[in-house]
Amino acid sequence: MHRTEAPTANVKPIVVLADGTIEPEEHTEEERRFYEGWQPLARPHLKDEAASRRLRSRIKAKPKLCWFNARKAIQKLDEYADASYVEGHIVLKDGFGPIEHGWIVRDGVIIDPTLPDSVGAYYPGLEFAGRSGIEEFLATPQGKACKRSPFFFAFGWGGMLSPGYRRAYEESMEFVRGLYPESSVLSDSP
Repeated sequence: MHRTEAPTANVKPIVVLADGTIEPEEHTEEERRFYEGWQPLARPHLKDEAASRRLRSRIKAKPKLCWFNARKAIQKLDEYADASYVEGHIVLKDGFGPIEHGWIVRDGVIIDPTLPDSVGAYYPGLEFAGRSGIEEFLATPQGKACKRSPFFFAFGWGGMLSPGYRRAYEESMEFVRGLYPESSVLSDSP
């Protein structure tokens, strides 16, 4: 049986140093600009749960498909055409989290058609302003690979090559640590 290897043109080798550590990955200026793009403009704290429930019903939001639910609203509904599509981390009202999540920010207010009333805290990591922001991202080589997945997948393992997405994770972990200060199981790695 003949076996072909998958192409590895976009895969950078991992370099293990003599002391066993991994050499930090070098990025081109173009890659750095991409990773630093789409940073959140603000951190909204207000959420409209009633609007979230109405939108959930209107778009027939599917459980566990937060990214698609939020993008669908912006891409299909004219009144959401200028709203921001946001990806980041959340912590539920019961303290569970952090969880990777996607939602909408319209006029400075969070609208979450997937989890309209169970989220306690939102930590934005990436923001795509309106339909045009989504289209701009999807037109990039990295974005083309994310048409059917969360956009943070384009920003390295766990989205950690994006400064904003990394910050959202770190802030959400800090919040959870504050809820459970006696826990020694909460680690710093994604």
